Amino acid sequence: MGHRGVPSVHQENTLAGFRRAASLGIPAVELDVRLTRDGHAVVCHDEDLRRLTGEACRVSKSTWDELSCLRIRKRLPMGVDHHGSNVVIDYEVEERIPLLSEVFAELGGTLLFNVELKLDTPAWSTRVATVTAREIEEHQLDSQVVVTSFDLRKLAATRRRAPEQPIGFCFDDGMLSVLGPVQTMLGQDRTNLFLRRVLREHWSRFITETDVVGVEHTLVTAKNVAAMHERGVAVGAYTMFPVGSTTGKPISALASERVEVDRLVELGVDWIETDDPERLQQLVS
Repeated sequence: MGHRGVPSVHQENTLAGFRRAASLGIPAVELDVRLTRDGHAVVCHDEDLRRLTGEACRVSKSTWDELSCLRIRKRLPMGVDHHGSNVVIDYEVEERIPLLSEVFAELGGTLLFNVELKLDTPAWSTRVATVTAREIEEHQLDSQVVVTSFDLRKLAATRRRAPEQPIGFCFDDGMLSVLGPVQTMLGQDRTNLFLRRVLREHWSRFITETDVVGVEHTLVTAKNVAAMHERGVAVGAYTMFPVGSTTGKPISALASERVEVDRLVELGVDWIETDDPERLQQLVS
């Protein structure tokens, strides 16, 4: 699964990147969805567009007409690598931010989609779930899309709007960082042990029944995969061969190692997200 398309070659979350994934024979892509001020679902990871476009504007505060005039720049900061060094990629051309409907209309018959509803669009709104579910329904892609999020409320809203739509909860090993001193006291190892138990027990089912879980590869264990599969829940791991972390979250050194790919395959995960799907495809095919 191409993470935000093929960001090693084309800017993230762009039609060019999704087209490249399709041309490589990659079966699926992950993409991020946010809502504009006037209610359009756009494919974009960042709420603040300074990194992507150089413009000091926010997706939720802008209209689609305003965003459609912006371009994702050719020289693009991609955060930091696992050494903590800044990563910048030079692309060939500028690209624009696409509407979700454009992606579905062009590539809906070619790719499968993991549509992530961002956590802060805005923080307490679930409208993005309703709009996204409507787009999926209008393009008749419910069997080709799984809607995922770190926000269980958005998943519940998706299920209310489209009861048959597959949905999935996301886990990462930094999701307790909001607790600040508590995570510091526990330490990363004990935090990971706790999150692995949360995953294994599938606690998210108490709020909304999920069909899949998207899990940071550092939290994937044989017990977790077996427990999910026993419940009929698919397991996806992310993100291998990352070009950089745009959120400031540290990257595990294992994320760039073939041995970690081999481990995930051996454990039987159902998909692996990657910033370099062509490389991963060669390793797992």
